[in-house]
Amino acid sequence: MYQILSKDTIENEIIPHLSVAKREFKTKSCLIEIVNSILHYGVLA
Repeated sequence: MYQILSKDTIENEIIPHLSVAKREFKTKSCLIEIVNSILHYGVLA
């Protein structure tokens, strides 16, 4: 019923809308994995 979004979809549709830290903070994990985890958890909740 639900599908995991592809890497291209996340990079083109979601990541440009996320805010960027002023001090150029780099996350240790991939933003694509974080977005998929948030969406997956939202579906299960």
